Amino acid sequence: MRVLTQRTGIPLVTIIYCFLYLTVVPVAGASVQEMIWGDVSNGIKDFNLQVVAVSPDNPEIVYIGSPNAIYKTSDGGKSWDEVLSFRGTGNTINSIAITPLNTKVIYAGTRNGLFRSNDYGIKWEKIFSGIGELKSSILYIAINPVNSENLFIGTGAGLLWTNNGGSDWEKSRDLPSEAVVSFIAIDHSRPQVIYAAADRGLYKSINSGVDWKRIIGTNIPENNTGNEYSTSDQVESEESNGIETKIRGIVIDPADTGTVYVGTSEGLLVAKNGGLTWKMVSSSGLISRDIHHLVISPADQDGVYAATGRGVFRYSRVSGNWLELYNGLTAIDIRFLALVPTIQSRLIQDTNLWAATKKGVFKTVPMVQTSTVSSVEPNVISKNRGMKAEEILSFFADEPSIGEIQKTAIRYAEVHPEKIEGWRKAAAKRAWLPDLKVEYDKDKDWQSSTYFYSNTTQKYTDDDITSGKDWGWSISLTWELGDLIWNTSQTSIDVRSRLMVQLRDDVLNEVTRLYFARRRLQIEMLLSPSEEIKDKTEKALRLQELTADIDALTGFYLSRNLDQINVKVKR
Repeated sequence: MRVLTQRTGIPLVTIIYCFLYLTVVPVAGASVQEMIWGDVSNGIKDFNLQVVAVSPDNPEIVYIGSPNAIYKTSDGGKSWDEVLSFRGTGNTINSIAITPLNTKVIYAGTRNGLFRSNDYGIKWEKIFSGIGELKSSILYIAINPVNSENLFIGTGAGLLWTNNGGSDWEKSRDLPSEAVVSFIAIDHSRPQVIYAAADRGLYKSINSGVDWKRIIGTNIPENNTGNEYSTSDQVESEESNGIETKIRGIVIDPADTGTVYVGTSEGLLVAKNGGLTWKMVSSSGLISRDIHHLVISPADQDGVYAATGRGVFRYSRVSGNWLELYNGLTAIDIRFLALVPTIQSRLIQDTNLWAATKKGVFKTVPMVQTSTVSSVEPNVISKNRGMKAEEILSFFADEPSIGEIQKTAIRYAEVHPEKIEGWRKAAAKRAWLPDLKVEYDKDKDWQSSTYFYSNTTQKYTDDDITSGKDWGWSISLTWELGDLIWNTSQTSIDVRSRLMVQLRDDVLNEVTRLYFARRRLQIEMLLSPSEEIKDKTEKALRLQELTADIDALTGFYLSRNLDQINVKVKR
């Protein structure tokens, strides 16, 4: 039997956590729309970054992992050092965890086992190998916030835990041994409550990981936005209806631990009763519902932050809407987020957000730093900042409007409403037309008989052969009068129209997101020109990428118009 050892006192980190929540919450949301991203990848050899971990007692210390290596910064991203490398070994890095009560102890989950460093990443040792390739693959690491010796690891073959820092490991009951466990969340106020995301659904334990119960299956009901549903019957019956979904992240509300948010491939689920009933929150403003990772901060009572393949978004629990945090973020494929109040945050009541992306690592920077973005043309910047919004937008007046882009995209994808209306009119006309059948029949008739007479003096033979031909034409016209009231083809049209409406919405959402992402980047390049050649190049490439993405949805409509504008300018 397992006995969980807990400290009798309340850890200092928990006190700080609660204090920040109470003192910073009221005004944290005010600065959200002013978040500006900065690329802090200088010194990192790999740009395909997968995971980031920020030290809870010193946010200037950050670890970031690519499939090949782990990098560390001690100055908030100004410089990076490679502290662990698996290049050329076939091993890859999946997860990084920092011990909350002893931040010099770092764990790295890899394809070939679990590694630990006791000196801030200087030296590493392998403490878990597993048996078999699946069990050796450590996908996620979670550490008990009040007991540093108590660790949980999600593997390709179930979940394991240790109560002595990795010397001995045990496997949890009631969680399938073949389940791929990719995420683990521990309730900081009640560490015995743990959630684990697997390829078979979401599991919950109320006894420190010994026993588990599945509370979300692999499918969620269709069109369940805003509607609560219980997963108990669904889980028991291995649901066959609904939308198949993958769980990508779990966060527990620090102010109300009964409220749990789950990021899935179909959007954000929330339960306010510890997982008994769930509902899908609104996706209004969320460009991509495929959530890669979730974080929640005690410094922001209202927000839940999501990493997606289309950027970083913040969900407001008050308004129920999503807001894209795009300013300065030149990468859109976001793999992992870390959200921790910084030392400066405790003074200016702001939040610091880190993002591991396919194009490097980014973090939000204080607004005061934006005044030094460019020293090349300070007079131009100050002049532009004094301009009105209408004057700034007038610089792009010759470019196609969002309405023109949307119409072109709909036509190019052949999902315009007129097409559906054409189907319905054709079906209505079809009811007045008869079913025409034309038949032609041709047959041959042949008959023969033989008479034979013979005696000793005379023989007689007579053959009777007759033949003839039969042929004929027939034409028939039939009407189904019931089709004048309801044509069975309308059912097929209804199905196709629903699919077309969904496709049209997807096209419009995507092209709208791309259009305004491109416009925001143009305005940023206009108002805050950078002196760094790398930053200039990245932004120019990003602008070309957005233009190409819009062209792909419109048949090169945007580029053709831009070429015409350039020709006019040259003249």
